[in-house]
Amino acid sequence: MNGTKPRILMLTNSVYSRDIRVRRYAEYLVNDGYLVDIICLASEDDAPQSEDIRIGVYPVPMKRRRREKIRHLIDWGMSIILMSWYVNTLDLEHKYSLIHIHNMPDVLVFCATIQKFGGTPILLNVHDTVPEITQSKLRIGPNHPIVKIQCILEKICVRFSAHIITATESFKRKLVERGTPEEKITVVTNFPDERLFNSRESLRCRRDDDGAFILLYVGTVALRYGLQTVVEALPSIREEIPGVKLQVFTKIKGEGKALSDCVKLAMDLGVGDIFEVNDPVPLERMPYIMANADIGLYPALKDCHMDNALSLKIPEMVNMELPIVASKISVLEELYGSDSIAFVESGVVEDLALKIVELYKCPEKRRLYAMNAKAKGSKMLWKDQYPIYLRLVKKMIGRG
Repeated sequence: MNGTKPRILMLTNSVYSRDIRVRRYAEYLVNDGYLVDIICLASEDDAPQSEDIRIGVYPVPMKRRRREKIRHLIDWGMSIILMSWYVNTLDLEHKYSLIHIHNMPDVLVFCATIQKFGGTPILLNVHDTVPEITQSKLRIGPNHPIVKIQCILEKICVRFSAHIITATESFKRKLVERGTPEEKITVVTNFPDERLFNSRESLRCRRDDDGAFILLYVGTVALRYGLQTVVEALPSIREEIPGVKLQVFTKIKGEGKALSDCVKLAMDLGVGDIFEVNDPVPLERMPYIMANADIGLYPALKDCHMDNALSLKIPEMVNMELPIVASKISVLEELYGSDSIAFVESGVVEDLALKIVELYKCPEKRRLYAMNAKAKGSKMLWKDQYPIYLRLVKKMIGRG
């Protein structure tokens, strides 16, 4: 590149150091000669969130909490106020070439109002479509007033932004159905970063005959993700697999009521001793954790959002050759198929328990699922998605 290095600002209502979606954008950009600043939430221990001097990380004095309803909206409001201040302060010093907003919420785009009207292009990254996730969270229908308000806000935010990135083709279709021009949307899919998630064999330190059988659940704990289904299945699973243990690694510290309910349920069912809950871990430890598990779980409850949302943990587990038992949802059927993932009916405890026991008793079947998924996953890597994003960035800042 000629002249001054372009500087890009990213906003995310998450802890940057643990958000691989944001980190890989930033890390790949600086390797291509860009400068990147991040405005994010503070980590639970207030530790620095990047060791790369080319990436400036500016956490606002707020920590991520699993809040419900009005308290959740209050947290979003505080994030917007604080991040707006940081955007304007940093922009006075750096004059950004592009501002990349990671939802949720969509309304984070308004943190860059002054910059937009000053000519800075705004890129909105729709990791999740808010109207659908609102229906999923609140268990309400598409005609509910809250959902209609979210649709209006989404439309305003999309119009405010110069361009939109979506995480899946299905999210793109939703936006187009609600009036967004198709040419304004680019799909950059949530595929794994192969720099971290690449080899199971080199990281596995457990013996296959050590007597333990580890079920792994990683990420958000909320009703829609179905962890309670796994807990309900544990008593019957334990009868067939004496050494079974369910390991849960949460996305944030203090996941809230859904996790508390699962812990209580496990105690009530007499399986509290094999239900292990862990706080969030550094991203770099996750490949090791996946390599030393026996089955990865994704028991999502099928609805208008979960049926179309691709959890990044699925392709990461695939890349680590971890066999997966997952709810039969459209996005996974389309990407992987029934020869690569052991599908079960969403929310059916007996179905889940039977499938886990079946795979326990047949290591060869586990291996076959993992190998089939890995073969398909080899064509679904971040290194193939990043050039799509880079071309878009160059076009938006006038260097394409």
